[in-house]
Amino acid sequence: AGSVYPRCWRSGGVWQPLPPQRRRCSGEPVDEVAKFAAMRPNPVSIHSWLNELSEPSQMAEFLHQEMPIRFAERIRWIEQIPEWEQISALGDSRLAHRASFSYMRNVDPADPVKFQAVVDKILKRQSNTVELMMKAMHDLKQQRDDDDFDGFANKFLDDFLLSRLGSNSLMSQYLACAHSRNRSTGIIDPQCDAVELCRQAAKEVQSACQDFHGRRPLLNVEGYTESGQETSSGRVPRFAYIPGILTFIMRELLKNSARATLEVAASNDELSARPVNVIVCADEKHVTIRVSDQAKGIPIDVGMRVWSYMYTTAKTAPSPLAGHGVGLPLSRLYARYLGGSLNIVSLPGYGTDAYLSLPRVDTDLVEVVPDDDHSTSEVNYFTL
Repeated sequence: AGSVYPRCWRSGGVWQPLPPQRRRCSGEPVDEVAKFAAMRPNPVSIHSWLNELSEPSQMAEFLHQEMPIRFAERIRWIEQIPEWEQISALGDSRLAHRASFSYMRNVDPADPVKFQAVVDKILKRQSNTVELMMKAMHDLKQQRDDDDFDGFANKFLDDFLLSRLGSNSLMSQYLACAHSRNRSTGIIDPQCDAVELCRQAAKEVQSACQDFHGRRPLLNVEGYTESGQETSSGRVPRFAYIPGILTFIMRELLKNSARATLEVAASNDELSARPVNVIVCADEKHVTIRVSDQAKGIPIDVGMRVWSYMYTTAKTAPSPLAGHGVGLPLSRLYARYLGGSLNIVSLPGYGTDAYLSLPRVDTDLVEVVPDDDHSTSEVNYFTL
């Protein structure tokens, strides 16, 4: 007979009873959200997405246990802001997360129809979270007279939006697999072609430039194999990854370089003399992408503010090339989600280089899930 206690997905892909301090006791007066917020999250590797959690029923069980922990953590972060009740956007986000927590706790993961409906409802209800939290931070800044507010806001948004990205990715993976008639890898491409994705992103950005500005910069994409050969030889750097994440990052990097190039190039001849070059290369363990432009670099006085959610270089209203100033910090967050990194080197007066590095081995592509109660070494990594 199985355990009478709730189970939790633990390392090694084994269902184990929750320890006594984490068991759900219906008679306890403690707020269930607070109890789940104190639990350890269970980051998942791409390897596990494609193997141990490849069946929708397995993923449903995992989500039923894991999502309440991540929702509860984000609810707690909102409630830890002293003025949260005075900021309507924070109240709206908290309400949406409370509802999502309740939906997930009360649905039966063994009922695929109902479970899919709940997951779909949660994703739709939280679709405006980025805009909502950005508004919340800007409204909160107006209330506070604090020189270090941007530092607080950046740390809060980094943790909050990184946690949200993980939740949404897992739920989207479940729906993609559940809606497929055959065995599916969901939102993951086991043979993701980084060179081709970069070329597609470059074409999209060039089209946006043409539509909005009437001209387009040169965007060149080159790929190299582990031996240093160009990918025209047929061998391209492939790895298991989420194409949507890589596409998002590349679009943002290319939009920034393209917009900056258009601003400094007064003529078409000058535009042709300032190409944006993308290099994609890899070894056995990493895929690295460099985006280089000749748009005179980032001003010294701007510096690290390019990573701030509270700062934007756009001088006009939002457009296809310049949104609300969160493209770069979100891109770094998206890179960080599965253990990657994004760095920028500015050469004042010349141009800017962006370096994106991603793990290539599927067992190294593990979620980064912020958690206030436990260090990284204490987190239950679900990977074999």
